[in-house]
Amino acid sequence: MPIDPVKQAEELAQIFFNLSNAVDDFRLGNFNALSPTEQQRLKDQAQALDTRGQQYTADALGAILQGIQPHLQNIKQATQSAQDALAHLNNVVKAITIVDAAVALVGSIVTGDLGSIGDNVQGLFQAIDT
Repeated sequence: MPIDPVKQAEELAQIFFNLSNAVDDFRLGNFNALSPTEQQRLKDQAQALDTRGQQYTADALGAILQGIQPHLQNIKQATQSAQDALAHLNNVVKAITIVDAAVALVGSIVTGDLGSIGDNVQGLFQAIDT
């Protein structure tokens, strides 16, 4: 099975966010039993874990951006067209249709589903044009 760098980075990010939260929960739950030095050390370490989680989130986004490069210009055009349409639109049903299509596009981008990005870009253009 091929390695999915996006999925792995997301999993690592979640692992470190969860561990950071566990350290904070421990620190706060045992606050009175900890010396000020221990409290600060645990707070700093939780922050370090959180920072690492943020780095893995950035890594995942980097991998996603690398993968969507062939679609990037179409994504920019479709989202700009959607913004322009929403700025001048008075039809609530059409606005909701555009927003739903935009959310579907974002979902495929965030999950790195390269197979559905093109379809969702076209879906957004169709929602704008109908």
